[in-house]
Amino acid sequence: MTQRTKPGQDKDEPLRVSAHGSRTLWIQAFRPRTLPASIAPVFVGIASAVPILEELQTCPDIYPVPRHCVVNRQTYEQLIGSFWVVAVACVLVALFLQIAVNFANDYSDGIRGSDDARSDDEGGSDKPQRLVASGVNPKYVFTAAAVSALMAAVAGFVAIVVTGHYWFLAIGVACIAACWFYTGGKHPYGYAGLGEIAVFIFFGLIATLGTQYLLVGSVDGLGVLGAINTGLLSSVMLMVNNIRDIDDDMVSGKRTIAARIGKLWAQRLVCAMLVIPVASTVFFAVSSMFVSDFWWLPTIFAVVNVSCAFVAIRTLRGFNPHKFGKALAFSGFILLSYAAAHVVAVAVAL
Repeated sequence: MTQRTKPGQDKDEPLRVSAHGSRTLWIQAFRPRTLPASIAPVFVGIASAVPILEELQTCPDIYPVPRHCVVNRQTYEQLIGSFWVVAVACVLVALFLQIAVNFANDYSDGIRGSDDARSDDEGGSDKPQRLVASGVNPKYVFTAAAVSALMAAVAGFVAIVVTGHYWFLAIGVACIAACWFYTGGKHPYGYAGLGEIAVFIFFGLIATLGTQYLLVGSVDGLGVLGAINTGLLSSVMLMVNNIRDIDDDMVSGKRTIAARIGKLWAQRLVCAMLVIPVASTVFFAVSSMFVSDFWWLPTIFAVVNVSCAFVAIRTLRGFNPHKFGKALAFSGFILLSYAAAHVVAVAVAL
């Protein structure tokens, strides 16, 4: 493993890092910027579940009360009793899975030597420092990933036991496996250009629709729309990250989509992936004008969403590695503003 040097330090003098790593280095390894975006799809799923709950309370004012109304009322009382417990559990699952995959990637890339190709001036660029590549004992990083995955598993098991949907155990196992095999194992799928597809599935479809289903026992068109959009926007974040790392990935043999198609086409793909989510946010704003006096709330988030998309795209066009942190941050804001618009649009329509 190559030794890092500080700016201005002689290259023959290694930068020594404790085997345990500094507190700052561990905080960076958490990738705090990724955490809000990881739970955004869950909040979209929670919001999408609320209209289904409200529909269960809809019943014609007649006597005798129709049987389906009685059944719906019983279902509502059963679901609402565990709603927030399950919702919090789903948030914790997404949060700890994101932390787990961050540590797992650091560990796997570090022991494989993929991070050795990274520039020595990461501190001066927008690339976060890696634990293993900085000299931290790999077993500590692996333990951190395992503990985070265990916490996610515990939270997920709580949600499954409360709802009784035990077949979700298979989905939970698949999620943990996806976290590990992204960069772990003999044939990591992240090195084969399948990372964005996996993110779309696990941090979009499963995170959003899984949350909605666990909360109310069904999914609908609103949930599907939210799942597609959060999946696309989560994939955009990974794509921007991979465009930033494209040169280093080419050296290390990590054949991401960006590395395969090149910077220009990767940028164009990002633009294409933004079309449906940004259009959906604008749709929420426009449709809210016809159903609520609080139409201005979704409109605010729509403006933020479009603005962030514009800034992210302009930043990407420069291909300046020192500005990719800005593009990555704004791609995260696109996801967060979409989630906020989705949640608020549901709230004002009730």
